Amino acid sequence: MNDIYIPYTVQVEKDGLCLFETDCELRVTWDIPDGPDGPIDWDVNGFYFAGDVNGKRIYTEIGRHEPLFHVMYNSLDTEWIDDNVRETLANDGRVNRYPRASYA
Repeated sequence: MNDIYIPYTVQVEKDGLCLFETDCELRVTWDIPDGPDGPIDWDVNGFYFAGDVNGKRIYTEIGRHEPLFHVMYNSLDTEWIDDNVRETLANDGRVNRYPRASYA
């Protein structure tokens, strides 16, 4: 499995009300078991955030072991992420931009 990082805006809602929305990077672990024409097997394994605190740049991760991870994970737009994983890997020459029709 390999990792890529994708910019993302995570938005968590409950009962139709937006609880929070913030920019981050997703750490996406991926594999291509059926080759470059097949589907991409991927999963989000971390949310990375950056910001300034008292004039200092701070980077932090929300990992799988933290309860907030699961709240954010359940709100992911998986179709958007799937498209962006394929586009990122296609731009890097690792997969074909368009999967075989039998996988699409």
